[in-house]
Formats: sequence, structure tokens, C-alpha cells
Amino acid sequence: MVGVNFFGNFDLALVSLYAFWLFFAGLVYYLQTENMREGFPLEKEDGGIAANQGPFPVPEPKTFKRMHGLPDVTVPSAENEDAHRRTGLALARTAVSDGFPHAPTGDPMKDGVGPAAWAVREDVPELDGHGHNKIVPMARTEGFVVSAGRDPRGLPVQAGDYKIAGTVTDLWIDVPEQLVRYLEVELDGGSKRLVPMTLAKIKSDRVVVSALTADLFGGIPMTRSSTEVTKLEEDKISAYVAAGHLYAEKPSRLAALQQVFG
Repeated sequence: MVGVNFFGNFDLALVSLYAFWLFFAGLVYYLQTENMREGFPLEKEDGGIAANQGPFPVPEPKTFKRMHGLPDVTVPSAENEDAHRRTGLALARTAVSDGFPHAPTGDPMKDGVGPAAWAVREDVPELDGHGHNKIVPMARTEGFVVSAGRDPRGLPVQAGDYKIAGTVTDLWIDVPEQLVRYLEVELDGGSKRLVPMTLAKIKSDRVVVSALTADLFGGIPMTRSSTEVTKLEEDKISAYVAAGHLYAEKPSRLAALQQVFG
């Protein structure tokens, strides 16, 4: 009865439900617009502005202040987008309309396109919470040992064509995570390359990297320094080695293709 209770016949449960719906809709709007700080407005494959930008507007620029002397980053901003844009890629259309994949026109592994594509990340090492490089050679650290399994240092590296490409000389470890990220491989000519640990298989007498043939190891992007690897270099190295699963002409793949196509 009106006047007996404070709310009377007011449906407080229904109002609470409506308030939750409004809050949830606002949360979805906020999260979606914050997610659009990089990569928007949307573009077509040829770099032109896409016609359908979606129902949400691009948010106002926001500046993020970073630790350890790293420069501030403002997103979204045309300067930030241009700094992370790759142009002049060796790709060609496979169809007139948009939405179809582009085909490589050169050496996709060297050109960094298709499965070998890499992102233009910052050309500086990734840092831990104390401002130190996360990934460093084990030979330059103290307190780290191979606690389980076969220590691959000194083992030959067998490529996907069953030839020996080099020898493992060191392990590059992620100090905060306490795991191996890269194997340092010394090639026949004396130069060294990094191979992602996730793309190598350690056996008792050798390390197998089936993604690449022996002649392709020399094409793995080199690091600028012998003691650190930058985020850009990491992306290029990982993309190159992983793309060998598709582009490297290994004997097993060639035999399978000949069997299928005669």
C-alpha cells in the first residue's frame, strides 16, 4: 500500500535489472572503443579505407606513459599507425574483389609475406619489471642450468633435408619466465643465428629443426647484438623459421607432391 512502505508499489527488482542492462551496455561500448586504439580505421588489402567501419567510433587519443625511460605512446594517432605500417610488399591480388588472399610475387621468406609475415614491433629488447632485458644468452647469466632433459649445447643441428646445418653453441633464456626461448646455432661459416626453441626438437644425439633446409639457415635474420635480441628481431626470426614449414622444399614434401600430381 502506498505510504506504508518507503517504495510503495515501486518495482525495485525491475529497476535493478534495467540498471544492470544499462551498465553492461556501457561496459561493452567502453571495451570495444578501447580495443580500437590500434588498427583503426579499418583498411582494405590495398591500403584504402574500408567502407564498413562498424558501429563504434574511433576513440579520442590517449597517451600511455611507460617505465624505464621508454618513450610515451599516443594511440590512436596517424604517426603511430605509419610507424607500424609495412608498404611495398611483394604481393599481388588473386581476385578483383576484396577479401581474397594475396599471392607472393618473390621469395616470401625473404620478403616477409604470407606465413612469413612479421609485424613492425619496436626495435628494442623486451624488458622485465626491473628494466632488465628479459631474454639473454645463458652464457652471460649466473645461476641458470639445464635442470632436466638433454643439454643441447654442442649437439649438431639437423635440418629438414637431413643435412647438418650447424651446431648449438648457447641457449637464450627468458629470465623472468625461467625457460629457453632460442637456440643459438653456429653455422659452417662461423656466423650465428637464433632458432625459436618451440620449432626445434632435442634428441639424444642431435637437434632437429624440420622447418628449414640446411641452405636456408643462412637466411635467418641476424641480431644486431650478440647479447640481446629486440622485439622486431624476434618477430622476423620466428616468422622466417616457421614459414619454412610451407615454403622450404624438403624431400618429404616434394615426394608427396610428386605422388599426388605425378
